Amino acid sequence: MDERLKNMKKAMDRSAFSCTKFTEQHKENVHRQLNIDELKTIILSLLVDPKSGIEITQLLHVRGIQHIVGNEGMIYSILHEQVSDGFVGANWSDGVKRYELTKHGKKQLQQNEYVKLTLKERLLGVRMHVE
Repeated sequence: MDERLKNMKKAMDRSAFSCTKFTEQHKENVHRQLNIDELKTIILSLLVDPKSGIEITQLLHVRGIQHIVGNEGMIYSILHEQVSDGFVGANWSDGVKRYELTKHGKKQLQQNEYVKLTLKERLLGVRMHVE
């Protein structure tokens, strides 16, 4: 399987992507459009209590975060990265993988300005006042 993927990448590089050049500016624009850093922070804020990936996805949909619709796999990529970075722990329970903030993740979350919301704002998922 691994060899087939490598061959497919080589074929794509020779054909579809041979004329396409992605500069650092392109990459920055894509990241800005996806709001990856904000999404990471939102996901961390949802993990004060243990949740499964499906629960996280549902909460993000309810909050109206549109750029994940049809790209829910991005959530699992972010979770995997956060586990690797030590911000999130993952445990299997009753056949479901649950994610939860570590001490390091709680500290990171507290340092982030985006998360300084009231309890009501967190429950409703909206900003109640403008600073």
